[in-house]
Amino acid sequence: MILDDSRSPLVFLRRHLEPEAANPADDEVLLERLLDRGHRFVLITDHATDDHAGETAEERRQRAAFFKRIKDRMQRLCRGMIVLEGDRPLPAPIRALASTASKAFGFPVAFARDETEAIRLGERLLAPPE
Repeated sequence: MILDDSRSPLVFLRRHLEPEAANPADDEVLLERLLDRGHRFVLITDHATDDHAGETAEERRQRAAFFKRIKDRMQRLCRGMIVLEGDRPLPAPIRALASTASKAFGFPVAFARDETEAIRLGERLLAPPE
């Protein structure tokens, strides 16, 4: 993944252009650095639904352990995640999985057709409660 925080507090998680060159350990370092700043943010992602399809059981276990370790900080700092759908809405099972992830992570997961819509949603999530 590529973490682009140049428009912080809107943080974009983008697919790695060369998936075989991606390193999950690097992804963890990037997320840790983002959390270490202590600022609220919204994640906007274009990750494919099959991003983790080739993972081994050990890699899944390590990823789960990492997210368990950062869960409290994610709940405190991440105001939500917005998944870019593109031209076609994601299938219902993927949306259901996102709902489950939302509960597990403690922040909302929303869907947007494009980046413009995602930015509007992200700004609403970051706005102080009325």
